[in-house]
Amino acid sequence: MRRFFTADLARLDFYAHWQTLPPYYSAIDPFDYCDRLGILKLLIEAVNVNGAFGADNELNPLWGYVFQLAWQWRSGRLQFADTPPSSIDPRSLWSAANYSFSVIPLIAAIKLGVVKPVTIRAPHSVSVFDYPGGDSSGYAISPTYGPAIAAWSDFFTQALQLPAGADLEPLRFTFWHAHIQSLRAVLPSIRQYGPLTASATEVQFALGWMRMPWFFAPAAWRTDLEFMLQQGFGILPERVLTVDDVPGRIPDMSPLVNHNIVNLIALARQRPLAFAIRVYLWRRAMRSALIRADVFTYLDALLNPKQRNRRLRLRLIKQIATLRPAD
Repeated sequence: MRRFFTADLARLDFYAHWQTLPPYYSAIDPFDYCDRLGILKLLIEAVNVNGAFGADNELNPLWGYVFQLAWQWRSGRLQFADTPPSSIDPRSLWSAANYSFSVIPLIAAIKLGVVKPVTIRAPHSVSVFDYPGGDSSGYAISPTYGPAIAAWSDFFTQALQLPAGADLEPLRFTFWHAHIQSLRAVLPSIRQYGPLTASATEVQFALGWMRMPWFFAPAAWRTDLEFMLQQGFGILPERVLTVDDVPGRIPDMSPLVNHNIVNLIALARQRPLAFAIRVYLWRRAMRSALIRADVFTYLDALLNPKQRNRRLRLRLIKQIATLRPAD
């Protein structure tokens, strides 16, 4: 980080850790918060060899994972009352999900030669979740993660070939494909074991949040530093949801956060067929670059059909019905 974004980052809660992370590791403990941040820093810095992501790497889509990890840590979603300080608890459903967006891409990058081999240490305690690891002699990866490893390899290969000034939207499509493959690998265990350590409200919120990428992906949703500094705050709950929380009426959360919690829980509760149809229709609408450019507005119209956004929904319907995109 050299020029324009240091001052903005310095105001963020993770920056004190970020600026002290080493440039290389011989061994990584992915259940240490700083080490998991370190994985993301390694990956972000490894793929900007041609300057395609800007002088400060500010256009790298992997930045979204940094903000997500920091939010999960700050809000208490990666620890329990008996978790040691600075540790990420392997029992946490959020830890399992985040692992698939940090360690799984790391293993793919190592296999591709993008990052030097490192030892990935095992969890400190027993967990029902699958955490691949290993060292330079071999990484133990269940077949479940095979499609994710392949998809992340495609992402890194494409990223390394981009010249400075390249159009980054095609790479964002590849990024979201890899993200969804990682999610597919971990979602069954989160559905099965998440309720063991989290309230039903928190689990439903998490499952709704994990369904959102199926809407982000067709829009090539930006998750770079420049975008996250503008849009990545004040939209998610800053504490774990409990059995006493009534979504939409949680007094210590803003109206926007309450609104988002209601939407995500409703999304989690959609039956698979209804969800698949909604995603299919959204994908058809996202063929339009003009609609993708204003994706926030159109996604709100899709998830919150109101009189105020009727015209937007009609525009979506028109785009869905066309054989070819309008632009």
